[in-house]
Amino acid sequence: MQGNQALVKAIAVIDSIADGHRQLKDICDDLGLPKSTVHRILQGLIEARYVREVKGIGLVLGTKMIQLGIRAQQDMPLKEIAKPYIRELASRTKDTVHLGIKDEDQIFYLDKVPGERAIQLRSQVGDRLPMSATGIGKALMIDMPKMEWIRLISSQTSHEIEPMLKRLEEYSKYDYSYDLEDNEDLVRCVAVPIRNKYDNIIAALSVTSIKEYMPDERMKELIPVITEYCKKISKQLN
Repeated sequence: MQGNQALVKAIAVIDSIADGHRQLKDICDDLGLPKSTVHRILQGLIEARYVREVKGIGLVLGTKMIQLGIRAQQDMPLKEIAKPYIRELASRTKDTVHLGIKDEDQIFYLDKVPGERAIQLRSQVGDRLPMSATGIGKALMIDMPKMEWIRLISSQTSHEIEPMLKRLEEYSKYDYSYDLEDNEDLVRCVAVPIRNKYDNIIAALSVTSIKEYMPDERMKELIPVITEYCKKISKQLN
């Protein structure tokens, strides 16, 4: 049990550094752990190259973590299989396409292909965002029970629950979702879930742009287009 607790604490320290806590005090405050405990964990992580200290910046993830991250991505066939379809969809729509998966109560951006328009979106591969605040997240929520919707909405956003529930009921009925500037001002997206052969949602695709290029009518037109590519990816996976 004691060994398990040490491992859990070490992982928590790594997660804290990944979240941007660069100094020993910041990590201790974030995790509520004594300085002596965190210092001892850091010494082991630095020695094993999971963490390194950069002058003028502080603590960052080490080369070993980067290598593991690359290996983890290589072990995920979804990203490799989806890549050509994501590129084709981005070219066809001229907009940015995201591939995302569920990571506990968040979404994890597995891939991103920018569109042809001169638009800078702040999303990056590897980012994690609250599930109920994003288009991809809502697509991943479609099959969840209503009580789970309520839990995620109430804990992750400032939106009123009832209007958002009505939107999710609509999305669940037709297997798509929208981000109507829910996460970022002037940014809209259309997302569709990717399902496995058992009809379970395993990921989602979204087409994202600014409101100027995403009027209501175009968003409706994009639903069958994105669905087409989700089905192609699903077919390859299965």
